[in-house]
Amino acid sequence: MIVPLSINHIDEVYAIEIQSFSDPWSKQSFVELLSSPFAVCFTAVDAENEVEEVIGYIIMYHIFSEGQILNIAVKETHREKKVATEMFNAVLEYARNVSIETLTLEVRESNSPAIRLYTKLGFKLSGIRKGYYKQPKENAILMTLIL
Repeated sequence: MIVPLSINHIDEVYAIEIQSFSDPWSKQSFVELLSSPFAVCFTAVDAENEVEEVIGYIIMYHIFSEGQILNIAVKETHREKKVATEMFNAVLEYARNVSIETLTLEVRESNSPAIRLYTKLGFKLSGIRKGYYKQPKENAILMTLIL
């Protein structure tokens, strides 16, 4: 189930962030997103148990007719179960409803599973940002989806 990010999700989102990235965002960064007029944030929750479990999140900035995917991660135990695709579908539905024309994102050039997913979703290579990532240092591939 995909739902808007709330303050109740922050601890679990932050735990996924630390698990997923070598240079993670701070917990405060996620809290601040909740009050940003530009942020569109969704979480994937597994509601099969009595207690909902956050299993992924996606963060996008929406400015005028553009959306920029800032961050997406799925809990390690739930990867390769189409969770990321479901979150992207929520973003794409939002984007179409508010007339976003293009979506962009950056991805580590070594992250081939993510690149495959983004390509499958229709994103195209649109550039390279040399040395964009710092820990470890690596280029970013810039990808764009025209809606």
